[in-house]
Amino acid sequence: MKYKFTSVAVLAASLVTTSVAAKELVMGTGGPTGNYFGMGNDISEYCADDVTNYDLSIANSGGSVDNLLGITNKKYALGMVQEDVLNFHAKRSPKQVNKNRIKVLVGLHEEAVHLLIPKNYKPKGKDSGGMWNKWFGNSDKKASKFELSMLKGQTVGAWGGSMVSAQALSYFFNLNLSVAETSNNVNDVSMPLILVGGAPYSVVDEYLKSGKWTLAALDYDDISQTAGFYSKQNVNYQIGGKVQSVQTVGVRALLVGKSFRKKTRNASMTELATCIYANVADLADDPNTNPNWASVYDYIEDEGQSDWSYFPLDEEKLEEYE
Repeated sequence: MKYKFTSVAVLAASLVTTSVAAKELVMGTGGPTGNYFGMGNDISEYCADDVTNYDLSIANSGGSVDNLLGITNKKYALGMVQEDVLNFHAKRSPKQVNKNRIKVLVGLHEEAVHLLIPKNYKPKGKDSGGMWNKWFGNSDKKASKFELSMLKGQTVGAWGGSMVSAQALSYFFNLNLSVAETSNNVNDVSMPLILVGGAPYSVVDEYLKSGKWTLAALDYDDISQTAGFYSKQNVNYQIGGKVQSVQTVGVRALLVGKSFRKKTRNASMTELATCIYANVADLADDPNTNPNWASVYDYIEDEGQSDWSYFPLDEEKLEEYE
């Protein structure tokens, strides 16, 4: 009996050890060819060994919304989420998405909001016609800022993660937009488009080169008064045979994670955040990593932070890295 008891005890201990070793910290990223997935793999390459008691696992996903919902339903422990998506869901589902339950590990790169308007577009509604005619009649499009209120009640097209960005704009600026899922088709001039991506964005370039679309200049000073998480950006595109700089707004990608009430349960997030901060210069310089790390390095060096709450860094560990 003693022999059998010992065998069972050893087996139980073995199972416990296997269970602990198998624990995963799953990060939701994006599609296998996108920036999110590439940056997630860079983080794993540099920092997987610095996370104790967990195996860091990088997962393909549907992007910001999938990652955020995956964190709330325990599919992911952490994931990459655009800041406008994070704030939008915080307003819609405050019990699941708030600054106590979800925190930021690190701010990543920015992506620009592109508002493309078909030339000679005819907006719905009597009240909007005058403003639209005035905007189209201004020959200096570079100097003519587009007022978001002109979109009120209109239908706009988008696809992928840009659909949620369009919904967020509608929500925060009370535009009552109808957001239609469309596809890349420069000849469909039935509605304006809202496309969010790194500038220069090849799809936007394709639309502008068709000669059928205008890239609207967005007023950051006006927009930031209502939604402070948007940043100021200027994007450069060839328009009418000349490279033009167009003012717009940007949204930052954030690496966020599930936050627990007990600090000890957040130790892995602190370890990972600390490692990313400590290695961001090398991530930016490494020729094999995603090129967006250069802008992340600049952001961190400038002590940039979003308004969202952050996991604390381990200052002693940072000194060890140095």
